[in-house]
Amino acid sequence: MCAQLPMRSSSRMSRPFPAALAGALLALLAAGAAIAAEPPPPRPEAVRPYLGPQHRVEVAKGRRLNLVCMGQGGPTVLFEAGGSDWSAIWALVQPAVGRGTTACAYDRAGLGYSDPAAAPRSPIAVVEDLHALVSAAGLARPLVLVGHSLGGFDAKLYATLYPEDIAGLVLLDPAEDRTWDRTRALANARFGARTAAKAELLDQRFLARLVDHFQSCGTAAREAGLDPASDLYRRCTDPVRPRLGPEIAAARVEVQKSAAYQAAQASEFAASVYADHSGDAAYARLFKPGVLGERPVVVLTHVEEPSDDPLDALDQAQGLALHRATAALSRRGVHRTVPNSSHNIEIDAPEVVIAAVQEVVGRVRAKPRGRRR
Repeated sequence: MCAQLPMRSSSRMSRPFPAALAGALLALLAAGAAIAAEPPPPRPEAVRPYLGPQHRVEVAKGRRLNLVCMGQGGPTVLFEAGGSDWSAIWALVQPAVGRGTTACAYDRAGLGYSDPAAAPRSPIAVVEDLHALVSAAGLARPLVLVGHSLGGFDAKLYATLYPEDIAGLVLLDPAEDRTWDRTRALANARFGARTAAKAELLDQRFLARLVDHFQSCGTAAREAGLDPASDLYRRCTDPVRPRLGPEIAAARVEVQKSAAYQAAQASEFAASVYADHSGDAAYARLFKPGVLGERPVVVLTHVEEPSDDPLDALDQAQGLALHRATAALSRRGVHRTVPNSSHNIEIDAPEVVIAAVQEVVGRVRAKPRGRRR
């Protein structure tokens, strides 16, 4: 998400917030710090599908979503980007997956090359759009859904609402609902009531400031536009990701400076599981251990070097606990950590993501149809 966010405390900005905050809200603050030696960017022909609209599918009257597919065979793998992102973020992963099966990625409403939507971009709105896209595009079901960050939460919600569509899940640092309700006891026991209370209060303050921040970016883009050379543009957009190559970097500028993109970004965060708790009761009913039956699920969590700061340590402990619980939605769920990566695992460790997707695809192929429950 936005490159220069209002700070809640210098020590707590090293991890996505709170605990597993989706959409690269904080990872982008460390964007400049090298995670590992930079490999060469992808070849131009590999990124071409992400430089403009590909297959625009009507999901509602007069409104279309951009779909990028490659490869053949089944099961179909469908990629869901994190907050503020779209299909281009998968450029280091999707082509490799597409060499072994059908691999598709799409742009949510108002992002990338998809039409904007008038309604708030809540998780249920995203899921309903995705369900309409899968149906209208005729994607073969059940499919393997891969989601990052806020997109990871959307993928989890889709799987519980439309289980007949889903053969398996791969979730990268997925956003989590009810983070404090689910981890407050752990935080109190491990870090003490005072530290836990401080962390929770800082998170609440930070969330309010983030909503204001994104809304101000949307207003600025609508009223005067965003000059890519300005500090305002830098504060309201993701940083350049060199690993995706210069062609994607240039295309991202054109998208991110638009009023439609800024409005969608602001709406997605304001209606997210972090800023809008109106769906909490429904999420509590949906996300029960074993609800996904025997469907293979792999959850990946990035981990950082141990910190002496208790707030940082609390963040990481929360994220790990929440992601273990998400893996337990399936009786075949697996949780793994990814060291030496930022929140954008698909950028820093694409080989780990590719291997996880291929693992789930292989497990789906090996399992007879009709035995997922």
